Formats: sequence, C-alpha cells, structure tokens
Amino acid sequence: MNRIVEIFRRRSRGGVNRLIVILLALIAVMLVIIAIPKWEEFRYRSEKTACVQALKSARDGLIIDYFDNWQAGSVEDARETLDAVLPMRPGICPSGGTVYLIRDENGIFEPFCGLHADDTKRRTRLNASRALDLFTEALKEALKRSEEEPESVTVELNSRELEVVRVLEAPNIHRGTATTNGYKGVVAFYGLAGEGEFSDVKAKAGTPCFFLYADEDHCATWRLNDGWTGEAYM
Repeated sequence: MNRIVEIFRRRSRGGVNRLIVILLALIAVMLVIIAIPKWEEFRYRSEKTACVQALKSARDGLIIDYFDNWQAGSVEDARETLDAVLPMRPGICPSGGTVYLIRDENGIFEPFCGLHADDTKRRTRLNASRALDLFTEALKEALKRSEEEPESVTVELNSRELEVVRVLEAPNIHRGTATTNGYKGVVAFYGLAGEGEFSDVKAKAGTPCFFLYADEDHCATWRLNDGWTGEAYM
C-alpha cells in the first residue's frame, strides 16, 4: 500500500513539474510576442533619428553650397555636393532609404528620405513614381530574355526588394495596407493592355497600362491614359 502511495506521489510531482514547465514556456512565448513590436518600434525610431541627423548634414551642405554660388544648380550638381559633404558613404540614409532631392520655395535642394520622411503622402508619391520607373526598366530587361511577359518583376526600392505582381484587374486597394485587409507592408501590381480589365485600353497589346503602389500609410495608382491618382494624391 505504501509503495502504491509513493508511486502516486511521484507521478503527481512529475505532472506538476510538467505543468510548470508548460506554463513557463507559454509565458516566455507571450513575452516574446509582446517584446517584438516594442523592439521593432525602438529600432525604427533609432534608425529614423540617425537618418534625420544625416539629412540635416546633407541639407546644411546644400545650403552652404547655394550661398557660395548663389544658385542651386542641377540635381547632378547637388549630388556632387552631397558626395563631398558625406564622403565614403554609399547613401545618406543609414538604413538605405532612397533620398530624393526636392527644391524648396527658395530653389534650394532639400533631401527627402523615402523611408523616414514625416510627410507620408509625399513619401508614397515619390516612392510610387520611383517604383514605376524601376519597374519599367526591369520589365524591358525581362522581355529581352523572354517573349513572355513575366508574372512578376522584382525591383529594389529603399534598399529592399519589391515584387511587382501582374494582375488582370485592379486590386481592391484604396488606402494604405495597414488599413486594408489581406495586404501587409509595401505592395505593387501591374497590368497590361489587352488583358482582363485592361482589354479596352487604347494601346498596343502588352503595353504596361496600370500600376498600383501601396505602403502602410497610403496608395497611389497610375493608368496609361490618366496618370497618377489615388489616396496619396488627395
């Protein structure tokens, strides 16, 4: 009898120990789930702070150059100035954001980061336009290798790969992906004249006639006959 009780106690202690281990594992998983978004937010803020400082140095250099010459010059001149201000750097943004040069009200070029700029609508518009240019060139290169239009084309924007997916109709995206079900992060799509919804477009079959770009905040749509529209332009 005593032996049976002892075995039962051992099994009970073993069951309790396993239960404790399981509970601790669940707690550890929950802590990781909670910590990841906090870490991502902290990393983004750190990267943005570094970017803002780099942009300030670049901006100061462009202003000094302007007053030295009393003219802003061309975009190429501005980039040469930035190469002198920030030597031995592959880019201005430490995180690899595409930096656009935009003239301010005085005609001086101002650097604008495609990853960290606070004006999210302008950021979406600039990135969308850049993505369309990159896609157009990439599609030409793809068609040199094959007569078939690719199902997707991958370009690099803000030092990140962006897959531009071929579609037969415009996706149901009218705002940023953060508030659009079924989409996440930065997405892009393209359509060709003569296919699906774009069969009535007055252009040679196979001509790119539709392009949609959306990030977490906004979306922008380009159509061959209408140019750019979308929520980022409102």
